[in-house]
Amino acid sequence: MNQPDLLVFMSDQHSPNVSSFVGGPAQTPNLEKLSADGVAFTSTYTACPICVPARTSMLLGRLPSKTGVFTNGAIPESSATFLHSLVAVGYETVLIGRMHFFGTNQRHGFIKRLVGDVTPVSWNYPREKVAARNGELNGTFSEPGAISVIGGGNSPVLEFDRQVVQAAIDYLAEPHDKPQCVFVSTYGPHFPYVAPPELYCKYKELVDVPETFSRPPDVLNPLLKNRVIDVDPETVVRARAAYFAMIETIDSQVGEVRAAFDRYLARQGHKGVFAYFSDHGDQAGEHGLFGKMTFFEGSARIPLIVAGDGVAKAKRIQTPTSILDIGPTLCALAGTVPPPRQDGISLLPALTGEELPPDRMVITELIDDVIGNKAIVIGPEHPVPARMIRWRQFKFITYTGYEDYDLLFDVENDPEETINLIAQWPALAEQLRQSALVEWDPEELVQNHLVGHTNFELVKAWERAVGPDLSEFWRNLPDDARKKPVVS
Repeated sequence: MNQPDLLVFMSDQHSPNVSSFVGGPAQTPNLEKLSADGVAFTSTYTACPICVPARTSMLLGRLPSKTGVFTNGAIPESSATFLHSLVAVGYETVLIGRMHFFGTNQRHGFIKRLVGDVTPVSWNYPREKVAARNGELNGTFSEPGAISVIGGGNSPVLEFDRQVVQAAIDYLAEPHDKPQCVFVSTYGPHFPYVAPPELYCKYKELVDVPETFSRPPDVLNPLLKNRVIDVDPETVVRARAAYFAMIETIDSQVGEVRAAFDRYLARQGHKGVFAYFSDHGDQAGEHGLFGKMTFFEGSARIPLIVAGDGVAKAKRIQTPTSILDIGPTLCALAGTVPPPRQDGISLLPALTGEELPPDRMVITELIDDVIGNKAIVIGPEHPVPARMIRWRQFKFITYTGYEDYDLLFDVENDPEETINLIAQWPALAEQLRQSALVEWDPEELVQNHLVGHTNFELVKAWERAVGPDLSEFWRNLPDDARKKPVVS
């Protein structure tokens, strides 16, 4: 068999900056080993720092402004993902765990699904059922409620991930005739900030408040200032301790799955490639923010590491890359091409030792319609399109209507993003501003977003009438995963 087996481990909300494989405090020995055995892309960015849009863009290979998905929408039935391309050349595509699909189609190119999703697959899943399912952890799966319960214990996230990893190990213990593309997709290290007690206690003694937490938020526009949470330093330390502990937990699970994949390849006599990435990151208190939905490194930057047969070893690439590159790269490894009009590129040349074009520009997009904690009137009726450009060591950020707060950072020399270079580098700022406007029509995006919101409500009404399909909703949750942490 010439086509390699592909194992993709996808986590949720993993910020690489805090991980040891790039010099951070959260211990990730398995990702360090994966980096040593392969290629680590150290400047990879999500297409959108929100779960569903990021995953939709990854699967379709297109920016959110072209998919039309900026919130919890569904992929249109007629839209082919790169998984369809793999199936067309003989691959068995397998999803084990999370992909955050909504609606009746829970596959979008996956032939098999072994574990359903941990969050509701229906837009109309009753809130009272969600509350009963999550128990004492209800309301902690998003900000600002995420910091209301922190500690060491069990949670739906931890329990789900254990079952996902075990299902992957069991699947890889079986023989399979077709070439495999297996996605092992966890919910960790996404909040709630609840981690295994021993790891939580370890990091609680090691973690500090980030320097940017207590500084005046000079780099925050009014929309982001609106989301700053008034929280004491001790709570920040506890949240970061739990987050780092969850990252170490995911790292251990990466090691388990990779070992199972290696055993599978040895038994089958196949070649294989193992990849690790996440959909977006977590601010974890940096700049006074928690969670995602920002263009700062903590939220927008993601890990991407690839190792396996034919892949260069111990290579680190700083050239900007994107989550949009994953589909084209997997297709290239499989000897095929993704669906047309991709915004990403194949990274196969970089995997085999070549350099990427140094002037490559990577784009991240967002429509901010979060009401926030205070009195700024935004929300679904007042969406704010925003765009980020990463070029060489520079990052440019602009929010429509808030251009006075445009940002220009040198993220190599200012990784904490505290020095706005707009005034110091006006020509560069204008160059990147013009690049940000290419194929970007904020007025049209707002109109499409509002129309999409109306259509979304109509589809929800239809789903209420016919009843949701919950066949791929994971519900195997023990009672102790619904309770508050045993260690605070």
